Amino acid sequence: VMKMMKRIKNSKILKNIRYFVPLLFKLNPFAIVSNVIVAILNSISSLCWVYFPKEIIELLTNKGENQKEDLIKIVIIFVGLQFIINVLSNLNYKIREYACTKADFVIDKMFNNKIAMVDYFNIEDPEFSDKITLAKKGLSQYSNGIYSILFVIEGIITNIVTLSGVIAIVVSSGELIVIVLAILGIIVNSIVYSKYTDLDQEYNSSFVRHHRKQWYFNDAMMSFRNQKNLRLYNSEDLIDKKSNEINDTVISEKKKTNKKMKRLQIGESFYYMLITRFITIAILGYAVYNKNMSIAVFTMLFSAIETFDGGVSNLIYTIKTYSKDCNYQSDFIDIMNIKPVNKDGVIPIKEINSIEFKNVCFKYPRTENYILDNISFKIEDSQKVSLVGLNGAGKTTMIKLLCRFFELEEGEILVNGRNIKEYKYDEYMREIAVVFQDYKIISYTIKDNVSIDDDNKEKLYDCFKRSQVLDKVESLPKKENTYINKWFDPAGVEFSGGEMQKFAISRALYKDSSFVILDEPTSALDPVSEAEIYYHFNEVIGKKLTLFISHRLSSCIFSDKILVLDGAKIVEEGKHEDLIKNTDGLYSKMF
Repeated sequence: VMKMMKRIKNSKILKNIRYFVPLLFKLNPFAIVSNVIVAILNSISSLCWVYFPKEIIELLTNKGENQKEDLIKIVIIFVGLQFIINVLSNLNYKIREYACTKADFVIDKMFNNKIAMVDYFNIEDPEFSDKITLAKKGLSQYSNGIYSILFVIEGIITNIVTLSGVIAIVVSSGELIVIVLAILGIIVNSIVYSKYTDLDQEYNSSFVRHHRKQWYFNDAMMSFRNQKNLRLYNSEDLIDKKSNEINDTVISEKKKTNKKMKRLQIGESFYYMLITRFITIAILGYAVYNKNMSIAVFTMLFSAIETFDGGVSNLIYTIKTYSKDCNYQSDFIDIMNIKPVNKDGVIPIKEINSIEFKNVCFKYPRTENYILDNISFKIEDSQKVSLVGLNGAGKTTMIKLLCRFFELEEGEILVNGRNIKEYKYDEYMREIAVVFQDYKIISYTIKDNVSIDDDNKEKLYDCFKRSQVLDKVESLPKKENTYINKWFDPAGVEFSGGEMQKFAISRALYKDSSFVILDEPTSALDPVSEAEIYYHFNEVIGKKLTLFISHRLSSCIFSDKILVLDGAKIVEEGKHEDLIKNTDGLYSKMF
């Protein structure tokens, strides 16, 4: 008993109920109450179809004084009851649809917020990407989503009440054998449906990465940003080829699964029809001819067995479907229950004055080679520091570590003399502004991209001025409210790569953090714009601790210190004038 209780406690069904029922109650408790009421009314409707035909047949075959009046009364009661139940069911459907639509929006928002808040190392992990895909599809495509809760409440209540009424009718007739036969048919149905569920889940789980690839290929073809390259290099042929390979694999396996399901279905249909139809009709027919059972009672019992059979089947189907839904939705709940491990600091921070790497070693999860090997350096006192090196040297990785995206293998990173993990994550991140090499500008307005959710126009325009994009913004009819590209607004503007990069710099400036990291900040700018930014750098960034990462070494001339990274180690350190003299050094060769 203890093992059974433990299994129930840890079951996915219980986990699903604990998670989604409180959520639905919070959003719309009336939807659940309405569902319970309509479930009871639906069961009454089913029992009416069992009982009323018997009464009508008896009135038609046994003539009496008030036959016509009684017949009219029964028909009016029957039709009126069905009408009321139908109206209430339709009303409940609308209530349920509204509640679930509202819940879907809330769940989407919760899911997106969770993905935005999980530790970053998960995002770069392909296995975690598979989990995200399973969680998303498990809630929207592989299952009935939030509807499952309302379906299972309605299904269980409707069928239990219906079965109770049918059993009472059959017991009163004395023909219990037909119930036994119906139950045998239901057992077969239940076993077969379990097999269906297992096959379906096995198929979906094994092909989650293939489905994710399909989505990627479709998205690549639809994105207008890709169309220049697709057309110029005939890349659509490659995408078609790769997509077809995935499609062929998925379709082939789906055919195998369908064949297994068809064999199950044929066997189930044969046994089901033999037990619940042929034998049941034979037994009831025998009772009519040899036990003086009336046609009215025969009709009622046959309807009762049909209703009983349907009720038990629907009950099993409801539970099995919900169980399947819970299996899929469990992936969503697991994602939502993830707790960050790199965001547990408690010390407040108001400003970053110094950064120190002490014997830092790092390699990416499930890889063997170290990207950084025993790295040590310190920057402080509003220094402007340039970090240079060849491609793949580990420069961007250092940014990720400073942003607490990954855990260190060895060593520690100190900010203001403390390990960065000790600081409150949100406060710490407010003090870092980064312009990444692969910066992203979303298809909203310029203002949305730069100030995010703030509304300080004076500050916004000051950032435009410092990043040298003010003239462009002021030339636009809608100024900062101009949409970037035409994805959402036909009047949107397709900006150049350099202009987009200036918006990214504006965004970093607007954040007004005490530590600024610029990863290839001028790669898309023309030489004149690049020179302007560097010559007036103190006006652009201000007197802040700044880390440059660049292959174009213009920034190094203005830097207080240069760190040269090669082979996972810092091989040179100093000012431009000193490093350029070492003609055998990597910096001098790169410059």
